[in-house]
Amino acid sequence: MKASKLFSFLIVVLCFTQACIDKQAVETGEPVAVINSGKTTKPLDYNNTKGYWENGEIITEFNCPDSRFFPPIDIKLWDQTHAVNGRLPTYEETKNGVAICHYGEKDNPNVKPYNMILPKLALHHSPFTGKDQLVVVIQIVQTAKDTIVGYRYLTGGCGGSLFRDFYFLSAGEFKKATEWWALHGSLVYKDPC
Repeated sequence: MKASKLFSFLIVVLCFTQACIDKQAVETGEPVAVINSGKTTKPLDYNNTKGYWENGEIITEFNCPDSRFFPPIDIKLWDQTHAVNGRLPTYEETKNGVAICHYGEKDNPNVKPYNMILPKLALHHSPFTGKDQLVVVIQIVQTAKDTIVGYRYLTGGCGGSLFRDFYFLSAGEFKKATEWWALHGSLVYKDPC
């Protein structure tokens, strides 16, 4: 069972190469994907940033904490993080770091934008680490089956998971969380109370 989970995780990482892009390559006009292993793969294109398998099944969970394309976020400025609101992300936004994947843009009638103003500070219960991590949510899309959240780590990188894996912080809670981060700089948030 563990081998099949590891295999599934590796497949998801490979499919979400757009989240692990070498920013320097993008700036020179030659975007190339860099997987967690550090190996370079095929150039970034529309199809490998669309967020779903060839059979149309939406990819719901992925993790790319070492992405150089999504730099660290200053906790004091988290609310100024670029995000997508009221519409689906575009392919262009996956190339410039505003979005993680575009889900086929307007061509996909099965995906709709989720009605929430972003960015949001949230605790994400990671299925990869089993821990709660403080993240900035930058995109949310909804399908008939799931609601998928795209987020950025404060330390850099990005990921995606199901809506149920997130706890969105209230104003008082994010004040405590940002104070915790400023003091400890930890990925894992622990309520000081």
